[in-house]
Amino acid sequence: MAGITFFDSKECEWADMSFFIGGAPVAKIQSVRYKRTKEKKALHGAGNKAISIQSGNETIEGSVGLLKGALDDLNAAAQAAGGESVLDVSVDAVITYKPAPGRPLKTDTIVGLEFTEYEKSWEQGADHMMINTPFVALDLND
Repeated sequence: MAGITFFDSKECEWADMSFFIGGAPVAKIQSVRYKRTKEKKALHGAGNKAISIQSGNETIEGSVGLLKGALDDLNAAAQAAGGESVLDVSVDAVITYKPAPGRPLKTDTIVGLEFTEYEKSWEQGADHMMINTPFVALDLND
């Protein structure tokens, strides 16, 4: 077909991602999820149909699945900074996605990330402990 350029761009794979918290690489990570939400509400006037969509606050939230050793390291760093645990510090997190043919280097920065909780748990037969650590943040530069 004349005039149509076909290309194949490779999607990111887990191996293409690097995760940094407070400038330090985190290798003991098993999952990451982050999202931006914006409050939106239909505004009604005369009649029963909305006349516009009004928007409000934005929220950045997500979670990181860390191995126990990574959480231990983060807690130790928080204690060295004067806190009791990782729940007492605010850090930036940077996620980089390596370039590949048809795909440039991509970096997302989660600004002012603060973990809200963590729970340690074990199950019989487990060979490692993954800890889900939810967070809120000030901004997402993606």
